[in-house]
Amino acid sequence: MAPLLPAILALSATVFAQSTQQVVWSAVTYTYHGEKTPALFPGPMYDLTPVGATQLYEAGGILRDRYISNPTNNSITNAAPINGLSTYAINNSQILVASTDDPWISASAMAFMQSFYPPRETIVLDLESTLGNSSLEQYPLNGYQYPNVQTLSMLDFNRLWIAGDDGCNNYDVMTVESISSPAYVNEIESTNAFYQSLGSSVFWDFSPDDLNYGNAWTLWEYAAFEYQHNETLYQDPSFTADDLATLFNLASAQQWGLNTPDSTGTLRAMAGRTLASFVLQQFQNQIASNGTAESLTLLFGSFEPMLAFFALSALSTGPSASRFNSLPLHGSTMTFELYSTAPEGLPANENIPFPDTSQLGVRFLFRNGSDSSEDLVEYALFGRGNSADDMAYDDFVTYMGQFSLNDLVDWCLDCASGSLFCEALMLNYNSNTETGSGSSKKGKVLSGPVAGIIGATIAIVLLIIIGTILALIGFRLEYHPREKGVGSNLGVLKRSGSGGGFKGAEKLASDTDLAMKGGAGATIVRHERVGSWELNDSPDKKNSSLAKDIESGRTNYGRKSEDGIGGVDPYGEPVKALDAI
Repeated sequence: MAPLLPAILALSATVFAQSTQQVVWSAVTYTYHGEKTPALFPGPMYDLTPVGATQLYEAGGILRDRYISNPTNNSITNAAPINGLSTYAINNSQILVASTDDPWISASAMAFMQSFYPPRETIVLDLESTLGNSSLEQYPLNGYQYPNVQTLSMLDFNRLWIAGDDGCNNYDVMTVESISSPAYVNEIESTNAFYQSLGSSVFWDFSPDDLNYGNAWTLWEYAAFEYQHNETLYQDPSFTADDLATLFNLASAQQWGLNTPDSTGTLRAMAGRTLASFVLQQFQNQIASNGTAESLTLLFGSFEPMLAFFALSALSTGPSASRFNSLPLHGSTMTFELYSTAPEGLPANENIPFPDTSQLGVRFLFRNGSDSSEDLVEYALFGRGNSADDMAYDDFVTYMGQFSLNDLVDWCLDCASGSLFCEALMLNYNSNTETGSGSSKKGKVLSGPVAGIIGATIAIVLLIIIGTILALIGFRLEYHPREKGVGSNLGVLKRSGSGGGFKGAEKLASDTDLAMKGGAGATIVRHERVGSWELNDSPDKKNSSLAKDIESGRTNYGRKSEDGIGGVDPYGEPVKALDAI
């Protein structure tokens, strides 16, 4: 009997495994935008290219195969349909689609959705399509479907969930400190010969002063675009794929240093901290609603949140570290899934009871780039090892809570932000502190509707007051051309034929600039993020340093609070219902 016991136990385990199936209740995805025209390109500025649109279209198809049940396609082996998600017709109440308002990112979201919910070519017979004269009216473009994409501007506090480094003053201060450090200067000096060697090929139109590690990301973006689209350069033996790979590695090293934690803390990784907080919020909304809230969240942005999360979650040091310690490729997607088990054989849209949190699990998947050979692959988080890819929901919350934000007030405090919505939040926070309730995390939370009303009111009042004062003193706007030349001894990368900076002719006099002196004689610029600092002559020739602007409190990245996504404490008691006007 004893020898038969292991076989019996194995058979029992097999029967049990076959009697249950996994049910995905919710997923939160983040996708890196597609290829765009680089900042230094002399043509259309910041446009999503056809290549970039195709990259996001491919990414949308991959996620459709996984998350949308398609009974007619049995060849999909990596499917994990979200329970109840509409199969053919888009239901905007089931999904949340959000991007920053940068044109190449919002366009990426649209390209993604064109594949995620493709046009319905078959004739639809429903109340909406039937007319009173018994004829049918179908959507144009062969049944094109229209998603509700929220494009979040710098004035919307919800933007920080996707781009937590935007408008974070202390993050910018730390960036200035980084590029002034001895290690950074040494890197500039050690790579100078390589960059100068490319001056006669891909960078023939640039000043030698601009070709250095300080501009690593911008130079790589430009070179990658030219290598992809310029036939002459593609066939030029003086610039090879190996040179492009070296540029990519240097750009990865530069941006990794600027967007991941250091010995002082996790402020550099703010974009990853805010993203982690929003993932928790969305999962908690699903739990609080017993599975009836938005079940799929699709977020679109730049690479900073990915790099930051790779470092914060120990993916960059885990078993698959080589895939998580460099820049992701355009169209890359990472996704978090909330799931449980249910009796085998139930249809995906069956009314399955929502389980207790103790029965919920979470897994993380990543797809680097949009190449057809790439697929969503599950990876273990927090250094747990390949054998522990899936983890209990409670454990996931505990690990994520070690670096995610508790609420919006924490972002305002850590970033020293002077935005309007931070002013409103801090007013509420200080009031609770004075009355003795500030010690509680719940005391720091301001609901989305209240924050929206306060922020909007403050913005309107300030605009009226400022407008009235300016009108009384006879203020008028005049355009003064920027003087040519550079206000320091450092090179500044410019678009060909433009009047200044990476924004070229679109550069405004109010844009914050950064001029660096000394060191290795190199400039540092960040990537395409609109609304952030960039290199150029400062409007104030005597005080052009971004560090001085920030330290003196003159820099303002204010954004008004608006109702929308976010604004929920991921650690507080779940809210069962939300009433808003």
